[in-house]
Amino acid sequence: MKKETKIIISFIGSGIVGLINTLLIRPEDIGSWKNYVGYVFLIISAANLIWFFVILYKKKIQKKINY
Repeated sequence: MKKETKIIISFIGSGIVGLINTLLIRPEDIGSWKNYVGYVFLIISAANLIWFFVILYKKKIQKKINY
């Protein structure tokens, strides 16, 4: 469960930073590097979520093979 916990923490952390830098940004900062960093963090968060589901799927398949 340690691997999944790290992925979930990374997903939540990068998601929060990404949302802060995209949704809660000042109007004068739109289009600046801060906004683009927010987009990068949202992409990292989405990748972590996909990777989490891949790991869960692999564990489910492994359980079926072992039984």
